[in-house]
Amino acid sequence: MTASGTEIEYQDGDTTCRGEYFLPPDTARPAPVVLVIHAWDGLVDEVRDKADRLAGAGYIAFAIDVYGDGKTWTDFSKVNEVLGPYLADRAMLRNRLLAALTAAASIPGADPERTGVMGYCFGGLCALDLARAADPRLTSAVSFHGSLLPSGLEEPDNISAAILVLHGEDDPLVPPEQVNALKAELTRKQADWQLVSYGHTVHAFTRPAANLPEIGAVYNESADRRSWQAMLNFFAETLGD
Repeated sequence: MTASGTEIEYQDGDTTCRGEYFLPPDTARPAPVVLVIHAWDGLVDEVRDKADRLAGAGYIAFAIDVYGDGKTWTDFSKVNEVLGPYLADRAMLRNRLLAALTAAASIPGADPERTGVMGYCFGGLCALDLARAADPRLTSAVSFHGSLLPSGLEEPDNISAAILVLHGEDDPLVPPEQVNALKAELTRKQADWQLVSYGHTVHAFTRPAANLPEIGAVYNESADRRSWQAMLNFFAETLGD
């Protein structure tokens, strides 16, 4: 059965975003909150289930709505049309993410001193862009098979959030040049960063429905399991008591 969270509306200018948050079993004391950012298809049931699973590990999981109005998509042939405006205007995207970061602090029981973000594919790019903004409210960021393209924006010289990048070594959509450029950027900005690259693994390795070998997007059970554990270890270190 698909998990169900508590709906929360928040604004970015004229756009109303419709996220959901999932609470951990122990709500007696403030808990760290983790923004969970969807892939190209929006806040779908797969995202809810991941957020619910993260809540079970002791975090407030806030599944955010990047597109606004809860829009979701199913036709993969429209992926470039869907993502195009956000990739073309990274400043707009950053503002949308910062609006979600502000909303996270309003969730009942959230500890504003311990806030992380995780994202998948497009959401992985979003997680990195939020870290690049160097907002002091953000403690740590995790990208799962995300695009690693630079934002092209004027940004602070240093990144304060710790960063974990979980990558498929054979991902044709994120070639070695992108990986090397990100490592150079994070080093230049003095970030506390880690990169884990899973062998024999391509794009979308955490998405069970992914089966598009012709473009290099295929689920990988072992990489999915290992990357989730890597994320839990990272958040335990960066967001733990």
